[in-house]
Amino acid sequence: MMRDTQLNAAEIKIGVVGLGLMGCSITTCLLMAGHPVVAVAPVSIDLAFALKRITKHLQRSRREKLVTNAPDFYLQHLSITEDYDQLRGCALVIECTLENLDIKKVVYSKIEAVIDENALLASNTSAIPISILQQQTSHPSRFFGLHWAEPSHTTRFLEVICGNESDITKGEYLYELSHLWGKEPTLVRKDIRGFITNRIMYAMYREAISLVEQGYATVEDVDRACRNNAG
Repeated sequence: MMRDTQLNAAEIKIGVVGLGLMGCSITTCLLMAGHPVVAVAPVSIDLAFALKRITKHLQRSRREKLVTNAPDFYLQHLSITEDYDQLRGCALVIECTLENLDIKKVVYSKIEAVIDENALLASNTSAIPISILQQQTSHPSRFFGLHWAEPSHTTRFLEVICGNESDITKGEYLYELSHLWGKEPTLVRKDIRGFITNRIMYAMYREAISLVEQGYATVEDVDRACRNNAG
């Protein structure tokens, strides 16, 4: 796949809706990449913790030499709010709410009421098929899964998942964009429950548990075998 070297993070405004652990970590990643970010808290209590969490992530990232600037350099590009109207002008909005279809449907309606028709909408879900979630939206072709690993601002993992009605060219755009985030992404071109990584991981879990339960090896030996070979 060709890499697009013309993408400029500073010119791409991104929204994050949901400011729990994952939402704050994703917001941190996007700030570190140079994006202006609008972070929306659907739950008011998150407003009390979001800025502290994001600032801590940035402080530690600087100590670990992942970034060179102080937190204030990145925080000047962040807006934390409860107002969905602030998402106007975002090229991409990432939903990071609870794994509940009814909650997500309400959130999508609020997001789509303010963003442009050509803006992209994505979910950080790890459990609900993208083809089901996109049916809760007004424009299914612009909807994708963005499956992150925690902590999102340090791990290289990211899955870009297309639903049955997703526009694959827009999925390829997200794949290219995510390289700016320091990721080594995977583009899942056909929706499947568990996506790629979870399916492989749980298959390994099942086999590892079976080997231990049947007395073939200890937990430590199975762990060592996975770490030194498959890992």
